[in-house]
Amino acid sequence: MSRYNVAILGASGLVGQRLQELLYDHPFFDVVAIAGSPNSVGLMHEEIEWRLDSPRPSYDILVCSMSDIPDVDIAFSALPNNVAEVVEPSLVARGIHVFSNASAFRRIAGIPLVIPEVNPEDMQSYEGHACATNCTVVPVITPIIGLKSLGLVSVTIHTRQALSGAGWKLLFDEDALSGNVNPMIPGEEEKLIAELKYLLGMEIPVIASCNRVPEIDGHFVSCGVEVSRETSLEEVLKLMKIPTLNLPSSPKVVNNIIDESPNREAHLWVGNGMTTTVGNVRVEGNIIRFDALSHNTVRGAAGGVILLAEFAVREAYITK
Repeated sequence: MSRYNVAILGASGLVGQRLQELLYDHPFFDVVAIAGSPNSVGLMHEEIEWRLDSPRPSYDILVCSMSDIPDVDIAFSALPNNVAEVVEPSLVARGIHVFSNASAFRRIAGIPLVIPEVNPEDMQSYEGHACATNCTVVPVITPIIGLKSLGLVSVTIHTRQALSGAGWKLLFDEDALSGNVNPMIPGEEEKLIAELKYLLGMEIPVIASCNRVPEIDGHFVSCGVEVSRETSLEEVLKLMKIPTLNLPSSPKVVNNIIDESPNREAHLWVGNGMTTTVGNVRVEGNIIRFDALSHNTVRGAAGGVILLAEFAVREAYITK
């Protein structure tokens, strides 16, 4: 298989650094450029403040500016929306494939929003620019997508989202770490609802309540799903199992289904952070309830966008 030169857009943010971590020694992709903010341009990679708990990968790379990104095959974007709106289309116009974690182009016509195990058919509209989803939608959609065959009627979601979902600054805020954090997440409920409906390909009633909690990583959700007919726990558990794609970033199991409630200490890193752990599944007639946990900066962000690019390579949406 051909190898592809890639650039990472985002030198110092949590998602940009997860991309740097996960792309190191990748079997498909060679990182040849890392683009950063004006404060980081001209620094060697080892001079950037490293904000993850994991070891810094060793890249012998000088951080470049957004205007000096070389002619790579693929760019992975972890840019803020205002920057992504300018930089990403300019790279696509140069013939560079862009896989973005920014929300600026999600649900824009012609730019697919894809979780490869959930809606791979949406990549058929791919023309060089694709987006990964909001990190909170992952633990909701992966257990629910298989339930469509039961006839989805409505969905209710309550989230407890980690501090890292808001970026690195809260992780260095003693007040936030000690629990003094504003639980409200402006705009999150609207994004979650819109992206869930998009991925389901259905217009159904969805109610969401999104809350920030003093945890470093991991988004925990409690969901209630109404379906159009009575079902059983055995049938629901079978439908919640999604086949793996057998790509380099794929977990052996997409949904790790357990009897008890998922917890961050035991389940955050299942499948190297790419598996969603689903537990407390209960069925009462046509009502299904479950809890789920996924790693927001891995599966919900950097790992998700890398998996999408791997899928695009395997399915020949990208060729060399």
